[in-house]
Amino acid sequence: MEILEKTLLKNHDWAIDRIHTLCEGNIDDAYAICCEFKEWLNPEVKHHDIVSLEYIGDDEDGGII
Repeated sequence: MEILEKTLLKNHDWAIDRIHTLCEGNIDDAYAICCEFKEWLNPEVKHHDIVSLEYIGDDEDGGII
């Protein structure tokens, strides 16, 4: 579970940085993107329902099992 939590934190931080980059100087775009991610970016929401699939791995031939 630790790996999932680190991945989620990394993705969250990337999204915030990306919003800042894309919306630099444009408040309308920033507001629109924040509305799309409202629930995910809300610091008051303590828990989210997240579904994660376990990595299966590759078979010997390099294909996905």
